[in-house]
Amino acid sequence: MFANLKPRVLIVDDEPQMRSALREALLPRTSIVIATASAHEALNAIEAGEYDIIISDMYMPGASGLDLLHLAHRSHWDIAVILMTGRPKVEEVVAAMRLQVSDFLFKPLSIELLHDAVDRSFHRLLSRREAREYRCTLEVSLDRRTLDLETALSYLESNYAATLNSLVAALDAREHETCAHSFRVRAYTAHLARLVGYPPSMLPQLENAALLHDIGKIAISDTILLKRGKLTEEEFLIMKQHTWLGQEMLQKISFLQPAAKIIRHHHERFDGTGYPDQLAGDDIPLGSRIFAFADTLDAMTSDRCYRVAPGVQAAREEIIRCTGKQFDPHLTPIFADVSNETWKQIRQQIEDERFVESTAAWTAETQVPLTPARVEELVSRLA
Repeated sequence: MFANLKPRVLIVDDEPQMRSALREALLPRTSIVIATASAHEALNAIEAGEYDIIISDMYMPGASGLDLLHLAHRSHWDIAVILMTGRPKVEEVVAAMRLQVSDFLFKPLSIELLHDAVDRSFHRLLSRREAREYRCTLEVSLDRRTLDLETALSYLESNYAATLNSLVAALDAREHETCAHSFRVRAYTAHLARLVGYPPSMLPQLENAALLHDIGKIAISDTILLKRGKLTEEEFLIMKQHTWLGQEMLQKISFLQPAAKIIRHHHERFDGTGYPDQLAGDDIPLGSRIFAFADTLDAMTSDRCYRVAPGVQAAREEIIRCTGKQFDPHLTPIFADVSNETWKQIRQQIEDERFVESTAAWTAETQVPLTPARVEELVSRLA
């Protein structure tokens, strides 16, 4: 690979005859060979040109060859350094090795050993350069692939968001209050999940499950889903099907498959009297057990056509009363530690966000600028 390449060599020696002899010996094997009488001259030569190998006497007046090696090591020169000496000292040889000297030549010099040292040093230097270039190429390639991966992940996340929005929009088209309920339940569930130490890596799937827990209701007929009065026993049996219908829907969407199981069991009760599978205790997925608190909280803090919302305090009392029956007794104390005001603030935040989103969408459709005055006008209309 390196057979046709010849090194550029810089000789550093204070003896004129040695410089001349080295130069004559190396001329046939180098592309260029320059001889200097001191480390200072060598530095000037290095600043003026490019070299592959420095062959320097270890002992010279002023700065020594070891000093030159130390500078090369400290400054990370891309040059191999060969040291020559007629009076080798163990401690100096060890010091040079620690500074990554390329080779040693002992005087009186053998031309054959000189050539071997230059060839070995040049080959190692070229190998290091090739490895460095390969690493740089690999790093560039890795950076490019990382960017491609980030772009792909961003695109994937965008598709995930679009899928969620489409499902929520489909639910909203069937029954608006069910959709609004889902957004509030997602917020309550996420807040309680963080407090109970739910695994952060699994939290996005729990939030997806909370948001889409009622997606199965899309398959329920309007006469049952939109009925204002109390459902009959037969109608309620049909309504209960939305749990496994939701699971069936989401199992067909790969990134929502982990949420599907939580959705199937979001109406199970801790004592085993829930549906659809009558699971009890820890057999119920933790996400579903957390969700039960959020669902009840929202149900009891939302008005219905047949009643006014009992409120947060009533929800708190009902949950405590039903602990061990409907609710996980290990989670109830954590829920109870959250103040009524905190739950109210979370609900208000979701309602504000939903208002801004719906107003922005309506404004975009009608091409009316959403100015502060316009927001005030819309708020006054709603009031």
